Amino acid sequence: MKNLLNGVRILDVSVYSPVRFGTTVLADLGADVIQIDKPPRAQRTELEMLDSTEHPRWLWHGRNKRSMVIDLKRPDGRNVFYDLLDTADAVVEGFGVGVAARLGIDYETLRLRKPDIVYASVSGYGQSGNYSRLDGHEQNYQAMSGLTAASGGGGRAPDITPLPISDTVASLYSVIAVLSALRRRQTTGQGAYLDISVQDAVLSLFGYNANYLWRQGITEPRTIREFGGHPGVGVYRTADDRAIQLSTVEPWTWSTFCTAVGAEDVAADYTINEARAEQIRGRLATIFAKRTRDEWIAFNAELNLGISPVLDLAELVDDPHVRDRGMVNEVQHPTLGLIEQLATPIAVDGSVPSSDWIPQPGDHTDTLLTELGYPNEQVARLRRIGAVSGPELSERSRT
Repeated sequence: MKNLLNGVRILDVSVYSPVRFGTTVLADLGADVIQIDKPPRAQRTELEMLDSTEHPRWLWHGRNKRSMVIDLKRPDGRNVFYDLLDTADAVVEGFGVGVAARLGIDYETLRLRKPDIVYASVSGYGQSGNYSRLDGHEQNYQAMSGLTAASGGGGRAPDITPLPISDTVASLYSVIAVLSALRRRQTTGQGAYLDISVQDAVLSLFGYNANYLWRQGITEPRTIREFGGHPGVGVYRTADDRAIQLSTVEPWTWSTFCTAVGAEDVAADYTINEARAEQIRGRLATIFAKRTRDEWIAFNAELNLGISPVLDLAELVDDPHVRDRGMVNEVQHPTLGLIEQLATPIAVDGSVPSSDWIPQPGDHTDTLLTELGYPNEQVARLRRIGAVSGPELSERSRT
């Protein structure tokens, strides 16, 4: 698994998840990801999310990378970055529009030094367009990409989806883009500039819904059969006040399900008007309330009719199937001890990537400077003037 991207070096110049989640995937697959972290004096200490290496955000997307602290506002710090660039295959940055240029690490500047560099900019709304200079976070991107609106409907008020889906999707698109550009470079020697917008990334997930809109004029996704517009697709409560998801999308599955639960009279009602649908939903609610969730799981195990338990996160991370798949592994954290991680879900030759270490900011500064050929006295000078920083803890060094 660690050999898939062996020899590929990525420079991650970012703070937030739209870049860092994706570079974690690249690191898990074997790339040498060098995370360029800010010097301590540049960190906002009033926000734990940015300041603490024990915060869930850091634990989520810090693993398997090497960390180097560079002050990019100092000429000597930028020179270190330029020397790193000479050894890199790709740069992925997450600054607001124009910030990279002010720091002297934008694509136009870097390609003069390394013409074949692959450079990805991941931002909220892209590098061009009316929204490009707007700041934002996960919640803003959900609102501006259709996700918040889609959470409403059917009597529900729009709400935030409580996981960073916008950041994650954009980050995964950046991974696809970088790997595709590196593949092209192998055959042409040509670098690339990649513009990834979080808004664009999430909007692209609505391709199915958009075609319903364009072809059938449907503006309310919950009226689409597959998304709950038919009683055969929905969440129902069980006898033990838990929940199951019914998803009998196909007419033959719906017919078989109805027959199996004693509702043969509606088995042929694949197309149902809204008033009739509410009647049948009420009937199914009564049927599902007669058995516990575990009993419905057993029922579905026999007939395989698209009945699934609604699992929460605490159940999932302890689920035997999830554990058997290797989706939960462990890593030694320098201050928290042994902690659990969710793995990158790409099984190669029967196993998913391991979580090998979690760096602290600057853990690999000295190692990387040595790899670049900097003599000890130059390293000491760079530390003294604040161009680079961070302890070198060799037991956590990748080398």
